[in-house]
Amino acid sequence: MTLLVSGVVTNSVIHSDSRGGGKVTLALADCYAFVHVDVVDAGSRTAPRLCGELLAEGGRGLMLVDLISARWAVHDDEAGRTLWFEVDYEPRDAPASLRFPRPRQPT
Repeated sequence: MTLLVSGVVTNSVIHSDSRGGGKVTLALADCYAFVHVDVVDAGSRTAPRLCGELLAEGGRGLMLVDLISARWAVHDDEAGRTLWFEVDYEPRDAPASLRFPRPRQPT
């Protein structure tokens, strides 16, 4: 999880229009079976994309997000660009009343 958060925030700081002193916001929510992470930045002319080249010098951040997270997506709105992902984990002794259902994935 730390690797994914570090990679996504670093990409926002380096590649988005937030670079050079702009705002990058990180939000994490522990949902008792998965952790939901939002990284919001100012966006850029190009959208984040998966790099398919394993031997490339860079571009593996989203590849790791795709491989390790349960699900992820990117969307733009008036707040900027949000890249979010969720990482599943096995909760220890969490009461059923505190477990949040996983939202259905849009079709």
